[in-house]
Amino acid sequence: MPFLQTVNALLPIALSIAIAAIGGVIASQVGLPMPYLLGAFLFVGAATLANVRIFGVRPNLPMPLRNVFVAVIGVMIGGNFHPGIFLTLGQIWLPALGVLLFVVVSLLMNYLLFRKVGGYDRPTAFFGAMPGGLIESIEMGERAGADTHILTLQQFTRISLVITSLPFIFLIWTGEKVGSAAGVNLVSGGITGAYVDWAVLALCAGVGLVGGRALRLPASILIGPMILSAAVHYFGLTQAAPPISLIVLAQMIVGAGLGARFRGFKKTEFTKVIALGLVSVALMLALDATIVIGLQQFLDLPFDVLLISFAPGGVTETALIALSLHANPVFVTTLHVFRILVTVTISSVAFKWLEKRG
Repeated sequence: MPFLQTVNALLPIALSIAIAAIGGVIASQVGLPMPYLLGAFLFVGAATLANVRIFGVRPNLPMPLRNVFVAVIGVMIGGNFHPGIFLTLGQIWLPALGVLLFVVVSLLMNYLLFRKVGGYDRPTAFFGAMPGGLIESIEMGERAGADTHILTLQQFTRISLVITSLPFIFLIWTGEKVGSAAGVNLVSGGITGAYVDWAVLALCAGVGLVGGRALRLPASILIGPMILSAAVHYFGLTQAAPPISLIVLAQMIVGAGLGARFRGFKKTEFTKVIALGLVSVALMLALDATIVIGLQQFLDLPFDVLLISFAPGGVTETALIALSLHANPVFVTTLHVFRILVTVTISSVAFKWLEKRG
């Protein structure tokens, strides 16, 4: 029956959201940074890896649902756009050179780690080493004959470890949590309550999501809504922003979506990949900090803004951290998109050269 089929399809989603909510509340109560993102990710990820079933139902979160909330985050980032942003973006050329250096060194460093220490075959080691472009790395690796199972897990691990470690790094560095337990106002202003404002924001999310994909923008489901939101805020069509309750829900859905992706992986595979991932992420974050310290000799930009801008995590997740720190999310997101473009371009050329060398 259609009704029962609908219920059966919704149960895994409801279970995922329930686990994410429990994780978010517990993380908030114990004082974790970014509690709703990290709590949801950790609890749903653990339930997925443990193959937890409740009344025969396993947690699962379809990508289309996650994409809707990623679009909400894009609208939220765009709401931070104002004319003064151009002054900061005028300084972006030097950090962009730093991103180029970061990508080249990270790719080489990770490749040697995965090839020599991890024992991966060449395609799996190479595309697993990419410090950006999750979907692109998996697609390119599959065409090159990589073990896509291991490659996928290695790339998910990179993103997971970065978004888990960054809030704790800032907690240790500054003594302040990234996002309060009660939730922080991630954008200036707030929803005005006028229906026209809701309509404008909804159009930015919907049209931006579809248009971004049609134009094949990098991180399209985030960048498309962000560009439209930036435009409507810049031209004064609205000054509204998504309400904090929707932002908290978006964090939980994004965290749960990341955790649910560990479905189908074996615990033995996970142990090896997580160990290699820990070393890889530690090396990349150390490289990140080193480059940032060097750049600060020439730039009048805060350490936290630059550190997040180079962090090899997902664009959406790092944007959420930047928003919570009020660390110029437009600047951070721009550099992350550049990192993805540079990573994909360099990796494509470098692997062909590597193959010719035999």
